[in-house]
Amino acid sequence: MKCYRAFVRQQLNSLTLYRFEFVMKVLYGCIAMYGVRCLWYALHAQNPALLGRSLPDMITYAMMAMAMDLVFYPSGDNAVYDCMNAQVKSGSIDTDLLRPMGFQRQMLYRNASRMMVLSWVLVLPAWLLAVLFMGMQLPSSLVHLAAFFVSVGLAYFVLFSLSFLLGLLGMITMDIRHISWAYRGLVDLLSGKLVPLWLFPPMLMQCTNLLPFRCIYDIPLNIYTGAFDAAEIFRQLGFQCMWALALMSAGHLLWRKVHLRLTVQGG
Repeated sequence: MKCYRAFVRQQLNSLTLYRFEFVMKVLYGCIAMYGVRCLWYALHAQNPALLGRSLPDMITYAMMAMAMDLVFYPSGDNAVYDCMNAQVKSGSIDTDLLRPMGFQRQMLYRNASRMMVLSWVLVLPAWLLAVLFMGMQLPSSLVHLAAFFVSVGLAYFVLFSLSFLLGLLGMITMDIRHISWAYRGLVDLLSGKLVPLWLFPPMLMQCTNLLPFRCIYDIPLNIYTGAFDAAEIFRQLGFQCMWALALMSAGHLLWRKVHLRLTVQGG
């Protein structure tokens, strides 16, 4: 925990240093949440039966997805795979390998500390603005609220593990730009961030229900909006936990293989 607190302090210092970037992220979050609110209002006006849920639930789902996107956005500074790829190309990964802490754990602490800091300084203000001025609903009960926080934590581990596996691929291929674009598209589409999964065709929805992508947005947001009862919440949390453990274990095992054939550029 001492190491993790050090990473948190580093991320707080970074936000203080780059204030303009912080302001732009807050502005982006507010615009994105208002934009999806207007979009689903317009779709509801055209065909109320299209949404499959009540309008307040759909608006809440969409705006919460944009709020979570402020910290879950899997590219740029938050992307584990971009960071790993840059370290290999610059040669700075040598320093990481000399530390007593395992590389996967280093990446987890570094990325999780940033996510936690951004959650407090970006997501919480955006959520309050949406509840007060944009019609976002509160969770239907304290049970749903507590389960939502647990689900978001598991969603982060799934997202981190997927990004770490992609970063390991970048250590072998040395360039994953095009692969990362495809990965980002898959996450956006199959996680339920852009389009709720219940609006997918039945066959595609059945396929997505088995994949880990829905653990990132679909499950936490359905818990928040009260779409799951208590029994279904436990089942969905178990599904998330299964994928998080499987992907974290896969990342640990593959890192041991990749480490043996790692080639560093620069340095």
